[in-house]
Amino acid sequence: MVDASVALSDGRQLAYTDLGGPSSPVVMYFHGAPTSRLDLAVFGDAFAESGVRVVSADRPGYGGSSPQPGRRLENWPSDVAALAGHLGVERFAVLALSSGGPYAVACAALLPERVASAGIVAGVTDFGWPGAWSGYSEDEVTIMRIGDEARAVAWCEARYGADGRGFMEAGLGELAPADHAALEDEALATALMTTVGEGFRQGVGGYAQDITVQGRPWSFDAAVVNAPVWILHGDADTVVPVAHARHTAELIPGARLLTWPDEGHISIFTKVPDLIADLIAPLR
Repeated sequence: MVDASVALSDGRQLAYTDLGGPSSPVVMYFHGAPTSRLDLAVFGDAFAESGVRVVSADRPGYGGSSPQPGRRLENWPSDVAALAGHLGVERFAVLALSSGGPYAVACAALLPERVASAGIVAGVTDFGWPGAWSGYSEDEVTIMRIGDEARAVAWCEARYGADGRGFMEAGLGELAPADHAALEDEALATALMTTVGEGFRQGVGGYAQDITVQGRPWSFDAAVVNAPVWILHGDADTVVPVAHARHTAELIPGARLLTWPDEGHISIFTKVPDLIADLIAPLR
């Protein structure tokens, strides 16, 4: 695994990992919240064996990426394009997990000549849709309702501590049985703790901003996406309700929605390697 960073035109650093073969088709991965570029490190050997290269960047304020005060969802595609340019990659697929979902849709909509396909796993949808708020995490709803970065940071520091350690202690609430079973895998459980810890390396600011941004209505039209899109979700997901996946699928013409009755928010993570095989097909 290559773990590096690139300097962006505005002086910020964008930290990223690069997994798999250097000459293989590229998938740009967007992590969840509050995780990091290390989400998929556990699959590194599998990616190399299957002939795929997965590049995962920390969003601003997470891990090793510089903060970007006042950022918006639609700012992310330019960071992704800059990273791709740095790596000498013209076309790529995008893949996202959970809170990363909207970033994959934004890239597919705003970088149509570069994004060959998109995958969204257990992803959140546009919170401009009233149904998105129903059954959603109480803590994240609180942050999104605050709607102000500085106040959101203060709330997160009071709730989780300035270093974010209280986040895992607070937990994700009641999880699906499949999630508990998945976490019995020591490698997966360790990988989750590692990526969350890295996500909070700079404190809770990145997470507070991320969830604040998540709560704003999308400013782009998802209906313009013309790349193939796969949307995977578990019906038993207690963290991001499956209604989010269904709504995103309705927004994107031709999107393929795949759901599993027993999968939860964490257990569905194991389907990522299989999805990547579909995502890189247009790049072969």
